[in-house]
Amino acid sequence: MSGPEPTAFVVNETPTVVDADRETPLVYVLRHDLALYGVRPGCAVGECGACVVLVDGRPERSCQLSLAAAEGTRITTPEGLGTPEEPHEIQQAFLDEQAAQCGYCLNGIIMSTAGLLAREPSPDEAAIQEALEGHLCRCGTHHRILRAVRKLAGQTLPPCAAVVRPDSTLLTDPRGLAAAGPADVDLPGALRGAPNVEDWLRPLPDGRIEARSGRSELGQGVRTALAQVVAAELDVPVDRIVVRQAATDATPDEGYTAGSASLEQGGTALAMAAAAFRRLRAEGCPPLGPIRPDDRPRWTSPSAEGASAGGAPAVGVPATGATAPGGAVGQPVHRIDLTAKLTGAPAYVHDLALPGLLHARALLPPTYDAALTSVDVHAAQTMPGVRAVVHDGRLVVVVADREEQAVAGVRRLARSARWEPAPLVDGSDASDDTRRAQPVRQSVVEEPGVTEALAAGRQVHASYAKPHEAHASIAPSAAVALAAVGPGAGVEPGAEVEPGAGAEPGPVPEPAALTVWTHSQGVYPLRRELAALLGVDADTLTVRHVDGPGCYGHNGADDAAGFAALAARAVPGRPVRFQFSVRDEFTWEPYGPAMQADLDASLDTSGRITGWRHHIRTGAHTSRPHGTGDRLMVAWLRAGGPARPWAGGGEGGVRSALPAYDIPAREIVGDYVKGPLRTSALRSLGAYFNTFAIESFMDELAEAAGKDPVEFRLAHLSDPRARAVLETAAERAGWQTRIGPSGRGQGVAVARYKGSKAYAALVVDAGVNTTTAAVTVRRVVAACDAGVIVNPDGLANQIEGGILQGLSRALHEEVRHGTDGIESVDWTSYPILPFSGVPTLDLVLLDRPGLPPLGAGEASTPVAPAALANAVDDAVGIRMRTLPITPDRLRARLEELTDDELARVLA
Repeated sequence: MSGPEPTAFVVNETPTVVDADRETPLVYVLRHDLALYGVRPGCAVGECGACVVLVDGRPERSCQLSLAAAEGTRITTPEGLGTPEEPHEIQQAFLDEQAAQCGYCLNGIIMSTAGLLAREPSPDEAAIQEALEGHLCRCGTHHRILRAVRKLAGQTLPPCAAVVRPDSTLLTDPRGLAAAGPADVDLPGALRGAPNVEDWLRPLPDGRIEARSGRSELGQGVRTALAQVVAAELDVPVDRIVVRQAATDATPDEGYTAGSASLEQGGTALAMAAAAFRRLRAEGCPPLGPIRPDDRPRWTSPSAEGASAGGAPAVGVPATGATAPGGAVGQPVHRIDLTAKLTGAPAYVHDLALPGLLHARALLPPTYDAALTSVDVHAAQTMPGVRAVVHDGRLVVVVADREEQAVAGVRRLARSARWEPAPLVDGSDASDDTRRAQPVRQSVVEEPGVTEALAAGRQVHASYAKPHEAHASIAPSAAVALAAVGPGAGVEPGAEVEPGAGAEPGPVPEPAALTVWTHSQGVYPLRRELAALLGVDADTLTVRHVDGPGCYGHNGADDAAGFAALAARAVPGRPVRFQFSVRDEFTWEPYGPAMQADLDASLDTSGRITGWRHHIRTGAHTSRPHGTGDRLMVAWLRAGGPARPWAGGGEGGVRSALPAYDIPAREIVGDYVKGPLRTSALRSLGAYFNTFAIESFMDELAEAAGKDPVEFRLAHLSDPRARAVLETAAERAGWQTRIGPSGRGQGVAVARYKGSKAYAALVVDAGVNTTTAAVTVRRVVAACDAGVIVNPDGLANQIEGGILQGLSRALHEEVRHGTDGIESVDWTSYPILPFSGVPTLDLVLLDRPGLPPLGAGEASTPVAPAALANAVDDAVGIRMRTLPITPDRLRARLEELTDDELARVLA
């Protein structure tokens, strides 16, 4: 880069001059020089669209535009449209639709929408699709984004979801706090660690009430739902509740925000604390002291007036998401965090701008085990703005005054670095990775008589597979850390910490304490991990959650925190913001593992299942930090650091492997094997694949039994709530009875996530282009039972997002790799669902007042691939057993069909 020069342009109608290197990407100038944090930093390679601004009225990616190219132009950023206090009508339209989960992509989409409407006030569908074509959304809110834009274009759209109140007189939930007597239940786990009201709730001087939840906001709207739960218990308006961000110095330890447990478990804890708060106030006591087991939440839904016991529509979920005046459970309250996120206000850890902020980037090895034989550290440390270069074994981090300087420093180091190759794998297909090592066996159920039952009836066999998949968050992970100056842990022995040209001379001071701001799913486990990594007492560390781009499981957020911590310890007293590049995160994140399964079942002469065997082969599904000091990337990269661990076994790989159906003689086991890639939790873990295999197999069994797929499922299904979602989805979709492929392209699937969370059923309408083999999903009808509905619009948003993300994974997603490393390094080489591939969504929510809320964030994702595969088979008679269902894989499957299978293929 050359030296700073003045550049003039107009930003948000204000003449502006910036004195910076003219090669600097405009996104850095807008954010760091002008504090316009509504311009979100995304991929930095022009693929995601998060950083779009208007340049002379045209939508432009500010990461691809230099400061020099912006000279003399008129630039509009999200802040130039509106503010949190007065949103622009376009921003308000997105807020009305609650068209976001994590919300990170939305400002760029809003700016492209503004450009479109300035050119064409009433654009047609082709123009809308063209405007959104270059944007990515990972959370699956495409449906709501399209609704917002279409309404702005003048279209009138029907509500996308409805709430019904089925007859619940025969339903009980022995696990539910509402159904048990005072002596029947102890305090839930989180309350045992924080048993007093003041651990959870605290009156504020202004009359509001602070709710202290250890749950992280990951885009699921949990802060709003928790506020509603507390408000309902205390009979106060929801705007009187202030929900604190999870932090080790302010909130209880609730472990990880994962497993669709935020409302079911975290909401129950807060509701019981609120019930105790209300009891104490009624007794004339201050709201302090122990929470009792009989402090029960009142799981009611007063918003559903007029609901019929027979299940007629009771409450439509309005697309406008009208804000409720109070905090009653059951109201579609607007999310409390979205206004700031969609109007350009700082809202994410990426936007955290502490005084004196420095920036850090890392030089990473090309593969996990490549050895760094040489690197010219001096070449980077003398560059303008570089404050320090941390070099410890294979760990190389540049700390600089400006973000582009840190990026330039890493590029300079990369040119000089010499690596000793370490091949990643032998190049075979990812789906074969799970066959290579001695397994760790995990039994789900092994009942006697399975072999005999399989031999006695008509046996059916099928094998299924999926590849590794990426979290592919819309922006790379980031973290901010600050090491205080003073006596303390100090810089690690043997680390080479070299001040750059702008650093003060003299020895590096030692930090006394460390604070980390992160979008991790678990601030307490991360604190324990960092303490073990750094060799310090956990009490000297503070970890605070700040929202980030959607995580969908264990992505790079914890790793970014580790890098930020080590970088901050090299420059005590100065906060350091670390961020991965998009390539870094794609190639080093913990992927969802490849999986395979063999299923066998037997049918008697009446078409009932008499035996069932399900054998799973899988990689590890969780390697989250928990305090061993070996779970973060920086641990493996440092000289003398531990080897990359493998956390095989556990529940993740066999999650949802137990069918909901009434089947005798079952054998369900999982073998965990160590594959070549780093793996951990991806949304719904093994449930995604196991449900795909089970529900695809149920269709195959139905055809073998000469039964309709819905009829066959109902014949084996006694759980009334599972039956209700299946019957509701089938009826609303206009299911037509069939045996085998009909050519209509309609597929069904049903499951209860983890066997204990929400119920979901899907009917997918799909078509297959017989020339290109491309699959088009036209419509998805879904029904969900998540117990009492706290926020119907929030629940609908989660179910919709889970469907679209499940379809994205089923149609497009596969991490490709070979001997030279990971080949899926961005969204071109790892495509996800585009806006042009979004189907019509039709959702029914079954409200169950009196029953506890059930975790729903991952409930709809696992049923999506099975319903899709069943729809493809119904459309063309080709049974797809390996994901994703791409045109190439469809053509390859057609070529390998047996004569019997070919006889099913429809012309």
